[in-house]
Amino acid sequence: MRFHTEGHRFIFSDGPDANFLSVSAALYNIVHKSNNTEVIFDFSQVSYLEPRIVVPLITIARSYRIENVHFEIITPEDRKLRELFHNANWSHLIAPEKYEPRDDKNLKHLSAIQYRTGDEQYSAVDRCLQTIIRSIPGVNRKAVRALEWSLSEITDNVLNHAESHIGGILQVMTFPKRKLIEIYVCDAGMGIPRSLRMGQPDLTDHVTALREAIKEGVTRNKTTNQGNGLFGAYRCSSLSGGEFEIYSGNAHLRRAAGTLRVSKTGIPARGTFIRACINYSMERLLEEAFVFKNVKYDFPHDYIDKVYRRETDDIHFVMIREAASFRSREAGKSVRINIMNITDGYKEKLNFDFMGVHVISSSFADEVFAKIFLEIGESRFAKIFSFMNIEETVMILINRSIRLRKKSSNEKEIDISGV
Repeated sequence: MRFHTEGHRFIFSDGPDANFLSVSAALYNIVHKSNNTEVIFDFSQVSYLEPRIVVPLITIARSYRIENVHFEIITPEDRKLRELFHNANWSHLIAPEKYEPRDDKNLKHLSAIQYRTGDEQYSAVDRCLQTIIRSIPGVNRKAVRALEWSLSEITDNVLNHAESHIGGILQVMTFPKRKLIEIYVCDAGMGIPRSLRMGQPDLTDHVTALREAIKEGVTRNKTTNQGNGLFGAYRCSSLSGGEFEIYSGNAHLRRAAGTLRVSKTGIPARGTFIRACINYSMERLLEEAFVFKNVKYDFPHDYIDKVYRRETDDIHFVMIREAASFRSREAGKSVRINIMNITDGYKEKLNFDFMGVHVISSSFADEVFAKIFLEIGESRFAKIFSFMNIEETVMILINRSIRLRKKSSNEKEIDISGV
């Protein structure tokens, strides 16, 4: 996307990508030099939307709202892009008076959300992981742990170091066909160069500061922080063959295609923008990326343990909590992907708890249980899955879906009532 201004109106259009720093500079001039507190973002003519511009733009807009600047949005004329703009929560975060939050409508990506406190950050990371394991088939357990660590550390840096008056903005995009996950984290704080300089007064060059920020053990205060947040996330991204990008102060860092470049920018970033693109298919991503002081970092307890384990070692899967509905095949697909991922490819035992579920559709039963049955076979199905609090009607529907699938593939029958 590129843009031009007409008075207090920003008009975005197709073309070579505009750097969001240029948008930030133009916005500064309109607000502070022209004393204009009414701004219009016009996306009506665009045919695509670039999160690398929109997400930091949201952060800047949230920051200016504290200065009583009011924003209006003209959404894309293209229907799909308009829905994306709403479902990604971009319209709500820029103009919350007009647009309601829509993050529950986005099933394949984590819609942009704002967090200001430790509890909100903790919840935001959990929501990211929930989105990932429900939408991307075949994410192995170690990859989930690597993503959890990267998300936690990058988002936590905002609260510990940025001193951002709006907290942080987080968004996660998933690209299953390319085995990629993109993490965007933005804040409107002091920036990395200034933050590091508080502990290292001689570190005045912004380019050098960004180079230092991704090194192991670099932090402004080693008595309270280990300095492994950006280092671990950077390693996770670069070793997996993904991209990593930071805008902060008057510097831009980017690693892509195996090459790291850090350059000076003519326009300072209003805070910090981080983009981490991670290829989650790398077999030994966890072991290779998280090595601190030549010691491999251990993850004794992760998101899946926290959410799905009870007193026993078996995974406890509460159906009414995990399914958006029980009426459609699409809802069933999300549940099946979730089951595959939290059992690490059907390697761990799982107990289905149907408390509160009184009926399911035939298509839901087929999409979840019959497809899994055919994939792993009767003996494996009976060995790793158990059922509790299941009503007879629901049991009959599941058995019927399995029978129909088996009939078409000439497999033996199975009755889950004794499983």
